[in-house]
Amino acid sequence: MTRRIIAVVPDLFFSTRILATARTVAVPVDLLPLPRAFAAICEKPPALVIIDLHATGDPLALIRALKADERTKDILLVGFYSHVETALRRSALEAGIDEALPRSAFTQRLPELLAGHAIADVPEESAEEE
Repeated sequence: MTRRIIAVVPDLFFSTRILATARTVAVPVDLLPLPRAFAAICEKPPALVIIDLHATGDPLALIRALKADERTKDILLVGFYSHVETALRRSALEAGIDEALPRSAFTQRLPELLAGHAIADVPEESAEEE
């Protein structure tokens, strides 16, 4: 069975990087806009959802909705954020995201993440230094 991944990443730079990395590890990634993400994820739950925590709209509401829904509560949710936005990181963790990574750490760990290897969350102190 193919590992299915959804990325809710409207930023062209990061979505392009995610798709290019996905091709190198031979894993399909579907890009979805934030307003359509919840319905699509519920319809066919993926193994992983990558969320740009700076996406226009309310990505934290998406996280809360996915973790509250019986069909999607066990999906691994990984978000990335600007390293200076530690309050956003805390809010994402409170909303239920499984991993919240500064952009630099997310980019560095992307191949392993897409390939299905577990990653460890970056402690807040380290996140602030990146």
